[in-house]
Amino acid sequence: MVEVKFKPALVGTVEDGAVTTAKLADGAVTNVKVNDAAAVAKSKLAALNIVNADVDAAAAIAKSKLASLAIVDADVDAISVGKVTDAIAGTGTSGDKKVTKVGWSSITEELIFDHEA
Repeated sequence: MVEVKFKPALVGTVEDGAVTTAKLADGAVTNVKVNDAAAVAKSKLAALNIVNADVDAAAAIAKSKLASLAIVDADVDAISVGKVTDAIAGTGTSGDKKVTKVGWSSITEELIFDHEA
């Protein structure tokens, strides 16, 4: 018969620094084994390389977080009249009228048409 003696206070404890990466089997620590409240620092993670597919459609990312879009005419499919400074809703002009701007004089209460000669 072999007699084994141990201190109950030491059962289930591991000395600080005794567990190292080299002593862990590959895949021993997985996402499932990390506690949800672990609060792992971003600096402890590999580069995330986030792509468009990783961003939730409801993410509500602030415009200030985006690079300048440098929008050009080819990027615009349609735009409402209310979004254009000095624009007037209507059918526009045709023929040789060459109207460039329509305005209202609150002093004379007249419509003013600017046009090319």
